[in-house]
Amino acid sequence: MDFKTGLICLGCPKNIADLEALITKIDGLKIVPVEKTDFIILNTCGFLKSARDEVLENLLTFKNKKIILIGCMAGLFKISDFEKYPQIIAIVSSRYYSDIGKIFSRAVKGEKIYATGPEPIVFDDLGGKKLLTPKAFSYIKIAEGCNNHCSYCMIPFLKGRYRSRPMENIVSEIKTLVEADIKEIILVAQDCGYYGVDLYGKKSLTSLLKKIIKISGDFRVRILYVYPERIDEDLLSLIQKSKKICKYLDVPLQHGDAKILKAMNRPYDVSATLKKIEKIRKIVPEISLRTSIIVGFPGETKENFENLKKFVKEIKFDLLGAFEYSREPNTAAYSMKNQISSATKKARRNALMKIQQKISLMKNQALTGKTVRVLIENYDEKAGLYFGRSDHFAPEIDGRIMVTSLKKLKLNEFHNVKIIKGFEYDLLGKVI
Repeated sequence: MDFKTGLICLGCPKNIADLEALITKIDGLKIVPVEKTDFIILNTCGFLKSARDEVLENLLTFKNKKIILIGCMAGLFKISDFEKYPQIIAIVSSRYYSDIGKIFSRAVKGEKIYATGPEPIVFDDLGGKKLLTPKAFSYIKIAEGCNNHCSYCMIPFLKGRYRSRPMENIVSEIKTLVEADIKEIILVAQDCGYYGVDLYGKKSLTSLLKKIIKISGDFRVRILYVYPERIDEDLLSLIQKSKKICKYLDVPLQHGDAKILKAMNRPYDVSATLKKIEKIRKIVPEISLRTSIIVGFPGETKENFENLKKFVKEIKFDLLGAFEYSREPNTAAYSMKNQISSATKKARRNALMKIQQKISLMKNQALTGKTVRVLIENYDEKAGLYFGRSDHFAPEIDGRIMVTSLKKLKLNEFHNVKIIKGFEYDLLGKVI
C-alpha cells in the first residue's frame, strides 16, 4: 500500500545523496507535495546557525504535520525535544539510517522514535537510490566526515572522522546511473582529495576516477571540494587527458591572508597556494576554478582583508562564493577574541563580490567565440531559449548557458554550442 509523504531536504548535495538512498528503504513510500500529506521527512543541515534556524523555521511552518527528522542536525536534538516540538514523531541520526524502513513504519503508526548515536566507524553504504535531482545529473557521495579540524567548522563534530566508501560500490552505482541515461556524475565529499586514505592507505581519488572513466557511455564526471594540498600532478594529468572528466575543480581556500589562514587551521603559506594554482592552470589550461571565501573571521583586520582582496585579484578565480563568518559552537573559533561585527562582515562580503563580479564578467566575455559542449537541461517556451551547462558550471551553485537553436533539441543530451556573449554569471550561445 502506498504511503504518501512529503520531503524537505536542506543543506548541501551530500544531504540529497543521503535522502535519495534512504527513501529507497521505505516500502510503499509515495512522494507528494508537503501540502498534500500529514507526514514529512525533514532532512536537516546543522553546519551553520542560519541552517539550524532554517530547520526550526520549518518545524514552525509545519507544526500541524507529523515530521520525521533526519540529517546533520538530528544528533543535536534531545529526547526531551519531543515535548517542545510535538510535531516531531521520529528523530534519526545517520547511525540508524540502515533501519529507516522499520523506524518509519513504527513512527507513522503512532510510536515516538528517538534513534541517535555516534557516527558509524566505517562508511554506512545504504546502496540504491531514487533520484531527486533533475535527470541530467546525480550526486555521488564518495566519503563521509572530515579529519581537517578547521577552527571554524562543525563538520568533524557533527559527522565524525573521514570514512571512504569502497570503490566497487561507487563504480557500481555510477554504472547503474549511466545505464539510466544520467549524463553528469558529481562526486561529493567534505574533502574529495582525501578519498581512500582510510581504506587503501593512500590518496585514491585518481585511482577511483580511472575506474569511473572506463565505464562505457556518454557521460561526464565532475569533482567538488578538493583542498589544494590534495591536488597532485597525477590527478591534474588525468583531468587533462580524459574527455569524461570536467575541466573544473572546486578548491575551498577560505582566505588569502597568512595570519587568518593560520587562525583557521588551514595551510597558510599563501605563496605555495599561488604556485599550486599556477601549476593547475599550466597542466589543465582550460580548467575552471571555483573557491569559497570566508570574510569577517575573528581578528580579521583591514590589512588582512586588503590582503584577501589582493589574493582574489591575483588569482582571478573563474567562480567564487563569499560567505560571512558564522560563529559556531563546538568549534575552536567560537571562543576567539576580536569577533567581527555583522555590519563589517556584510560590507566586506559585498566588497569582495564586487571584485569577483568584474573578474567573472571578464572571464565569461573571454569565452565569446569559443565552442563548448553543453548538456541541455531544460527549455523556456516563453523566452524561446534552452538552458544548459558546460564543464564551466556546476549545477545549483554556478551560472548556466542560455542557448538558441533553429531546430528542436532533445533535453538531457550534449550539443556543441558557440558562445556569443558573456555576462557576469551566465553565458549566451547558439547551437552549431
